[in-house]
Amino acid sequence: MAKDKPSMNIVFVGHVDAGKSTCVGRMMFDGGAVTEQEMKKLREEAVKNGKAGFEFAYVMDNIKEERERGVTIDLAYKKLMTDKYQITIIDAPGHRDFVKNMITGASQADAAFLVIAAPSGVQPQTTEHLWLLRTMGVKNLSIAINKMDAADYKEEKFNQVKEDVSKLLQQVGIKPEATTFIACSGLQGENIIRKSDKMLWYKGPTLREQIDLFPIPDSPTNLPMRMPVQDVYEITGIGTVPVGKVETGIMKIGQKIKVLPGRTG
Repeated sequence: MAKDKPSMNIVFVGHVDAGKSTCVGRMMFDGGAVTEQEMKKLREEAVKNGKAGFEFAYVMDNIKEERERGVTIDLAYKKLMTDKYQITIIDAPGHRDFVKNMITGASQADAAFLVIAAPSGVQPQTTEHLWLLRTMGVKNLSIAINKMDAADYKEEKFNQVKEDVSKLLQQVGIKPEATTFIACSGLQGENIIRKSDKMLWYKGPTLREQIDLFPIPDSPTNLPMRMPVQDVYEITGIGTVPVGKVETGIMKIGQKIKVLPGRTG
């Protein structure tokens, strides 16, 4: 049952236009979390905005400005069930102007996918996001080399990007040989959920399979309950809903809690 599965927060990070939102949107669609009818509406809106091909990104990019510009600005969250976990997907912006939001997303994550576009390879925010993940203590990391369709699904291109990223990993103290590199195409759905028949040379897991390969997060449930409030939503019919990640302890329905103001200095 779902309630018996451990929870995990996974953040998708990487340079702007690496295809993070598209990878997540494709995974949600192929996994049945987004219907054909919903995708049809998103596809029509993308065409209307002059952003044909962005329909999968629109699954995560809900703000009007995000859809018109084709750039993720704020954090987006989606729930996903796998064989092993209850997953909260965190889609973080890649543009340098919104790095504060990326840091917030990384602070909530138990694991991360660093998404890199195969045609362009390592970019400035690739490096910055990798360092920030390391700084925020995100130890479980996988590299998604995306847009392989734009690189003709060539193994040589995958290996070239993998080599460049491996050098970065070594710089931040991560062992490349212990890191999974995934060859994928979010737009075409290759190695997102289904195994690709266009990259038979690739023998690793799909994006979805890799999620269940991440180790179960450490849960210090023996400590007092602590949950930093990351955001507050006003939901019609429900009211004020604060959201955040339970860092220690356990939160239960009906539990009395104390809310304290944040530090101002």
